[in-house]
Amino acid sequence: MVLLLALGAIGLFVAWAVNEVNEVVLGPYETRIYPNVTVLGVDLGGLTPDEAAECLTEALDDYDAGLLALSDGEHTWTVLWAEAGLCLDVDATAQAAFAVGRADYGLKTLLSMLGERHEVVPVFTVDAGAVRGVLEELATEVYVPPVDATLHLEGDQLVAVPGRPGRALDIDATLDKIVTTVVHLGPDNRFALTFQIVPPHIADTKPAQAQFEEMLDRQVRISTYDVLTDETFAWTLGREAVVTWLRVEQAQDDSGPTTRVAEEAVQATLAGLAAELGEGRGFQLDEATERVLKVFEAGGGAVELHLTHSPRTYITQPGDTLTTVAAQFGMPPGLIAEANPDIDPNRLHVGQGLAIPAEDVLRPYVSIPGKRIVISTAEQRMRVYENDELLHDWLVSTGLTSSPTYTGHFQVLSKQENAYASQWDLWMPHFIAVYRAGGDTYNGIHGLPTLSSGRRLWEGALGSPASYGCIILGLQEAEILYDWAEIGVSVIIE
Repeated sequence: MVLLLALGAIGLFVAWAVNEVNEVVLGPYETRIYPNVTVLGVDLGGLTPDEAAECLTEALDDYDAGLLALSDGEHTWTVLWAEAGLCLDVDATAQAAFAVGRADYGLKTLLSMLGERHEVVPVFTVDAGAVRGVLEELATEVYVPPVDATLHLEGDQLVAVPGRPGRALDIDATLDKIVTTVVHLGPDNRFALTFQIVPPHIADTKPAQAQFEEMLDRQVRISTYDVLTDETFAWTLGREAVVTWLRVEQAQDDSGPTTRVAEEAVQATLAGLAAELGEGRGFQLDEATERVLKVFEAGGGAVELHLTHSPRTYITQPGDTLTTVAAQFGMPPGLIAEANPDIDPNRLHVGQGLAIPAEDVLRPYVSIPGKRIVISTAEQRMRVYENDELLHDWLVSTGLTSSPTYTGHFQVLSKQENAYASQWDLWMPHFIAVYRAGGDTYNGIHGLPTLSSGRRLWEGALGSPASYGCIILGLQEAEILYDWAEIGVSVIIE
């Protein structure tokens, strides 16, 4: 009995002693972090979570987590974590430090922690908006567009090339991966980008191949004529040129792929042909493209294009007058005066630069092949040709010295059965406008005129200069010419 009482007393003493030791040793750590607990090299042992948070704030105020690395498997893009909105969560990190060893709270745990260091993984927060901004900026760079299926020529054979899918950055999925990883595991050295597959609009060209092949077999025969040099240029555009015009596209009604003619490709071909004409010559590309497209869409065929000339500059020489310069270029002086509004046309100075309008102002229409009118002011005769055969050889009257008929290469601009010239009070039968002398005044070809009083002028004068600038024919001849000459026929006045 005495022994039992003694043992009981000893047990009570031991329990009391253990409680006292726990109270003395463990008591302070009930609300404090265990010893040797560190975060990023900062010792937090013995601190309360609040004190630890404050300590981390002071010690890691300029903490740099380094670079956010984003990879697609082949390339890596980096950005400062600070720019991506990564922040150390000091409160959550302090709580994580406080939790170390709490699962088995006791003296034994405390004593074991005195002998080794415990590094706590810091807790981070991520500004999702900042990361999204980084990803949105990167999305354009990493985007790989899909490639539609196409058709092209290899030799003379039409070959189908299948489409290839592209890729687009999946911003939401990549953002979620980054935020989740950082919050739970801390900054990672590299994050793999997540992509979405972007299918091509056209994966297979088979439904369009028959249409493509039919269009590929069309030919366009292009010709153009330079009336100044009497040169004709001609090209035949076949499969090699046409294949560059054709595009396989999805039909607007989503019925499948179809073949379209690309206007810009046709224009590029014509620009290349224009370059072959030599400096200063070309085409009005918009008009030429429209004409070629019209012929092509009709199944192919021949098309005549209007050859254009560039404006020129002339430096005046001693003895030059506006009339002599005009004669040199075959350009009515009134048109040169209009092109140089800052120059006194009656007082040219040596060394002045005169803008000479492009020849196209005289010949705005496509020339009518095989037809031309040639007028000789020296002979006072008109000769009419068709397919190089002389149809007519008539006497005419051209302008007086005081109001000359200008020489040059012109064309039929318009026709009027009976035109009125208010400046001279003349009615001009079967009037064919040939060139604009200036302002709204046109000189042309017409029959013997009459005054408003009914008196006919210049009867018997044919064969000698008599007019105010127009070319005068007999009444019957004027009617024959009027019926024969359509708009665009070349008129050469020598």
